[in-house]
Amino acid sequence: MIIYSSKKEKLIVMKNRLFKAVVAFLFTVAISFGMFANQAWALGDFSQSCYNSNVMGSLLSSTCYRADGYTSNPTGIDLNPYIENVDGNLVWQPSNFIETCRFTELSGPSFLVGECKTRAQQWVSVVINLDDHITNRNGTLMYE
Repeated sequence: MIIYSSKKEKLIVMKNRLFKAVVAFLFTVAISFGMFANQAWALGDFSQSCYNSNVMGSLLSSTCYRADGYTSNPTGIDLNPYIENVDGNLVWQPSNFIETCRFTELSGPSFLVGECKTRAQQWVSVVINLDDHITNRNGTLMYE
């Protein structure tokens, strides 16, 4: 049992607890409606439910399980609208990476590798994890 030295101290403690509860509630509501969702929070993890995946140019092709977990579906997604080459680094933002990249392929279950040009026009090795933003939605590859 907490003993307060005054009614004022007790009132301040109660207000602080109420404030913390309201903030926690509002944060939970905001998250549930996606108000703070951005690319850093996205988790695609397509490789967990897809197989026979490969990359040709900017096209990721795969066979993905539907929501039932048994039925599979051949699917593909053009990665070009979602990935950019920024001075020899692949980043998740709208662009056209394939214009300045070559030899793209899938390494392991989810890593896009290849070579991209820097601003100095030199070719450098690049890698980006497609599981960061590519997801399997009921047998269809999608960006999130």
